[in-house]
Amino acid sequence: MDLLTLHSLSKQFHISPYYLSRIYKKGTGFSFVEYLNQVRINEAQKLLKTTSLSVTSIAEKVGYENPTHFGRVFKKVTGISPLKYRKTFL
Repeated sequence: MDLLTLHSLSKQFHISPYYLSRIYKKGTGFSFVEYLNQVRINEAQKLLKTTSLSVTSIAEKVGYENPTHFGRVFKKVTGISPLKYRKTFL
């Protein structure tokens, strides 16, 4: 599975990443990266609630290569760590 990135998307539309970023933010009100993080974290929340996969496995499944970075982004978006999030649903 290819990861969705600003660069890969800009290549698909034959425009520069900078331009795509600008028009995306203008159209949606938030950056492409903010949107992508939100989608990934929403999926991670579902997996944390419904599976017994490790946090590292979930991070990889939703597109984060670095579990530490995933943990930081997850906490920034939700306000709590992935493990604390999972514990609230046990």
